[in-house]
Amino acid sequence: MSTHDIQSSELWEVSRRLINFDTVSAHSNLEAVEYLEDYLKEIGFTVKVIADDVDGVKKASVLAWFGPSQPGGLMISGHIDVVPFEGQPGWKTDPLVMETDGKRIYGRGTADMKIFIAQALVAAKQVVQQHQDFKRPLLFVFTYDEEVAGQGSGRLIKMLPQFFEETFPMPEMALIGEPTDFEIYSAHKGYATFDLVVRGIGGHSSVPKKGMNAIEKMGDVIRIITEIDRELEQRITPENTQLFPECPPSAFNFGIIGGGLAANMIADTCRLKMSLRVSPGDTSEEILGTMKDRIEREVTRKMREFSPECAVTIENLHATPPMKSPQQSPLSALLSRVFNKPVEHGAPYGTDAGNFQHIGINSYVCGPGALEQAHQPNESIPVEHFLSGQEKVEQIIADWCVQD
Repeated sequence: MSTHDIQSSELWEVSRRLINFDTVSAHSNLEAVEYLEDYLKEIGFTVKVIADDVDGVKKASVLAWFGPSQPGGLMISGHIDVVPFEGQPGWKTDPLVMETDGKRIYGRGTADMKIFIAQALVAAKQVVQQHQDFKRPLLFVFTYDEEVAGQGSGRLIKMLPQFFEETFPMPEMALIGEPTDFEIYSAHKGYATFDLVVRGIGGHSSVPKKGMNAIEKMGDVIRIITEIDRELEQRITPENTQLFPECPPSAFNFGIIGGGLAANMIADTCRLKMSLRVSPGDTSEEILGTMKDRIEREVTRKMREFSPECAVTIENLHATPPMKSPQQSPLSALLSRVFNKPVEHGAPYGTDAGNFQHIGINSYVCGPGALEQAHQPNESIPVEHFLSGQEKVEQIIADWCVQD
């Protein structure tokens, strides 16, 4: 297909519109939501917009469904938000303007994951036009703030059980179209982000014993977490080794650290921004509980002996659970047939699938583009992924929702 033909297609137009919306997680996504709502209603879907207010920013998730109120439906999901691009060096194109050089398609969200959403919309339109008589329902779920530890889907799943009671039985299976190079993942790690804050007692550095240096005590905290990391390495299971060969265990990451005001002052505060990747079989609650207990015993109690004002606290905690669905299921078999790929490994990152599986929807992650392109300057996907993805999603919808 020529570049002109590609740029004249409905898929290009829908993708272009979605890329053009500035849906960085810190911003409102309501313009994109309105576009999705209008498109889906026009092709015959029933649409419900779930509005929210996140620290004064208006956001929403979209639920849209077509077909009978029958069990065994299929859910297809993607997130509307993207990571920031302002100040990110290396961009050669406008991140909010979709462009192609004939080999790749560029723009923020091309890989992660607006083009998949566009493919799903256009694919659904094609199938609905050809087969009005669906045997099983199709549900689209488009979320906000996936890039912020899945907060949007985390809030959404609290109301989904009631939604399914009022509309149709909860789907047993879901496809989440994150960038996997069309590899099929039946599992992924959970993800938690949080701040550790040490509050000591400031003072003049010439009399260090009159203060409690928060940076020094953060060193003790880091030592404890490093010890827990080593213990997590001993909990590796054969299954997680097979799913996550590059890094099987749950693991902490030290991200950003800062504290103190001047070299001649005792630091009264130190803040460490961290993340935790959680393998299936572990939970962030259990690992962080162990961390909190050890810090309390080995650091905080001694600090409070000096002053009751001293403390070590966890702040800004956001977490999504790990996900592990059966490698053998009707949807995994369908995906394997459509993409001609086995279902063998898990994704080392987290997605909304963890929250969906938490309420009983077995989820699989598979979509166009590569993880290596996500969050990068000049984010892009190959033209062949752009074109073939829509056809694959059409095949999945038709096989699941139309065939007896």
